[in-house]
Amino acid sequence: MSRLGHVARGIGVSALMLAASSQAFAEGKADRARQAIAQAQGKIEAAHIVGTGSEVPAIHAEALAALRAAKEDLASGHKERAIAEANRASALADTAVGEAQANRAADDRAAREDAAATAAQAQQDAAAANARAAAAEQAASSAQADAAMARNAPPVMIAPAPTTTVTTQTEKRTAISSTPKRRVVVRSAPRTAAVEKTTTTVTTSQN
Repeated sequence: MSRLGHVARGIGVSALMLAASSQAFAEGKADRARQAIAQAQGKIEAAHIVGTGSEVPAIHAEALAALRAAKEDLASGHKERAIAEANRASALADTAVGEAQANRAADDRAAREDAAATAAQAQQDAAAANARAAAAEQAASSAQADAAMARNAPPVMIAPAPTTTVTTQTEKRTAISSTPKRRVVVRSAPRTAAVEKTTTTVTTSQN
């Protein structure tokens, strides 16, 4: 075989090998794209189970959109773009799960703190109620003691107010007039004029 024939045969073999290698590489990209899409699909479904759709709906929706884009890119032959979108969907699913877990941890912590605060307030209210009950019981005991002391105490005698009696005595004397007789002249001492005498007696008695 001539030298030229050997060269042509070598070129042909090389071309066949390059074509086979390119086809294998292309099929390898498609496989990697399909694997990336499947992995993203599994992560998104797991995230949905833990509740990312309700707790972090924006991130969950973005992950779903990236997964749809990866599938569309693979269907249209854009394998590298499909791999990139699938990897992005997986990362968003992981982020959604992390956000949901963080939110749940914060909610649980807030619930525990609220429960502790409620319990502390209940204890304070109970202590205040016990203190009021003790004060009321002490006041009732004091009132009972005062009542017993009042029943056992001797009666208190109240002295009556003094009574004052005023007695007024009036004594009158009337002068005796004499009528002279015409024929007999008698000289006698003059009669005493009328005298009025008043006596006041004040008597104070203790009832």
